[in-house]
Amino acid sequence: MNAIKGSFDRSWRRCGVGSRRSVVASFALVLLIGVAIYSASGASAARRTTQTTTISFQVWGTPTVAEKLFQEWQTMFPKDAKGTALQMVNGGANDSDSVTKFRLELAAHSGVPDLVLLNKTEVPEFAVAGELTNLLPYIKSYLPGMTAAALRLSTYNGTYVGVPYNINEKLWFYRKDLFAQAGIDPTKIHTTQEFIAAGKQLHAKFPNSYIWNLAATPQAYVLGELMSGNGSQIFNQKTGKFVVATDPGIRAAFTTLAQLRASGVVDTQFDDFSPQWQSGLADGTVASVPIGSWMAEFLPMYAPKLANEWGVTVWPSLGGDANGGGSEAGGPVFVVPKAAKNKTAAMKFVEDMFMTKTGSLITYKSGAVPNVKAAQASPAVNKDPYFGSAFIKAYEAAAVHYKVLNYDPAALKEITILNNALDSFLASGSTDPSSYLQTAQQELTSQIGNPYK
Repeated sequence: MNAIKGSFDRSWRRCGVGSRRSVVASFALVLLIGVAIYSASGASAARRTTQTTTISFQVWGTPTVAEKLFQEWQTMFPKDAKGTALQMVNGGANDSDSVTKFRLELAAHSGVPDLVLLNKTEVPEFAVAGELTNLLPYIKSYLPGMTAAALRLSTYNGTYVGVPYNINEKLWFYRKDLFAQAGIDPTKIHTTQEFIAAGKQLHAKFPNSYIWNLAATPQAYVLGELMSGNGSQIFNQKTGKFVVATDPGIRAAFTTLAQLRASGVVDTQFDDFSPQWQSGLADGTVASVPIGSWMAEFLPMYAPKLANEWGVTVWPSLGGDANGGGSEAGGPVFVVPKAAKNKTAAMKFVEDMFMTKTGSLITYKSGAVPNVKAAQASPAVNKDPYFGSAFIKAYEAAAVHYKVLNYDPAALKEITILNNALDSFLASGSTDPSSYLQTAQQELTSQIGNPYK
């Protein structure tokens, strides 16, 4: 995938849960914010007609200005872009801040944006409350050209409430040269035990290299990635009760992470996005990393001299996620509030840039993997300067087993409580997570009750 050029705030890393545990934010989103700033500037004034429609678009963070996407929209879709401007609505420092602001806007019936970027973890809260527009009338004609994974991410309970920005698939990035010298074929590794065995084989050949890194407090997306593919269930809507203490998928995810940390094949000293992790990806300390597909944006930044040395394949079945299935929190989507004033204009921008081949190839240059089948098959996507054709081939293979955890309206709080329980369990050195899962269930019950009420 083409690495984003130019300067922008690298704190756009993780989305899904605000704070240190936030899951990966969409990197090219900075361009969208730049779009908003650009359209409000004097540079775009000459393009406006006297009847300008200004789309308000709510995002979070403090990126630098990037104008290219809006300029490209004006150039490639002049009829649709004519007379339309974008205005940024600052949602705060992270996605949690933005969701809080969105709640307040809806409650006050004032300042509701026309377009909001949400992570899939955040969609259920507003979909269940009836605050999101059914987008089917706008996007129906585009659906046949979209990938199956994109269609899955677009819906909640069968209703099209979002347009995907990025599909966060689960991919395994690995050092081809180190794996080859150690005699490891990652495509033949399918289970946790095989993964550990490969890690020992790697470590025997390269004593300073590890097959993964898992700190004592892993990023929130790690647990979510395992749970999303193995059938985990947090809340049983039929019984109206939390079931984390007895759910086999959640238990498997907890015990697998503990097993990996105790195996000696993963580096347990540093977390993702730490300075040690970044340097480790370049010097071979971290020889592979099962992670979200968005990692394709970071490797060219952290290891620029290793083009064509990093391979990509699908995840092994860690934690019981059959065929490496699941996703990293689903992915981010564009939603339109029911109270939005400029729905048609907002959707025209999204449709053009994310649901057509032309627009998808433009946004691909900015870091978003196309969700349009025709764009995914284009030579531009299949001849990446860093990964060659390996990335898109692995991406398409992972799409077959793409799943999204069954998030409910209280997903953000639930994820935080579960990860706190995981941290305590890993710190204990125990191999049995029963008491930690029971404590988490008690906290979920007392703090949330029924997330649908």
